[in-house]
Amino acid sequence: MSILNSVIKVFVGDKAKKDIKEIQPLVNQIKTFEAQLEGLSNDELRAKTADFKQQIAQGRSEIDAQIAKLREEINQTEDIDHKEELYNQIDALEKDGYEASEKVLNDILPE
Repeated sequence: MSILNSVIKVFVGDKAKKDIKEIQPLVNQIKTFEAQLEGLSNDELRAKTADFKQQIAQGRSEIDAQIAKLREEINQTEDIDHKEELYNQIDALEKDGYEASEKVLNDILPE
């Protein structure tokens, strides 16, 4: 089996090396924040976490407002077909909200 693995590595390459090469730019970004974060106290780190949560909430705020408006409309209507349509819109908006959160998280990931 080791001969087969060696042959595969020759043609395809080593997966671990490819993975390291792929994440190296992110590691370099993380290292730029290292000295800055080492000097923070526990309270300052808690404040930093609150700031990150606020950034995520701001990134989703418009979408969350639309979802809240649709939920309110659902509570006010009796038409089942209309409710179904509204729930489908909410599902689509929740997917957009997830993507917005993911974008913010990727932006603040190095820090």
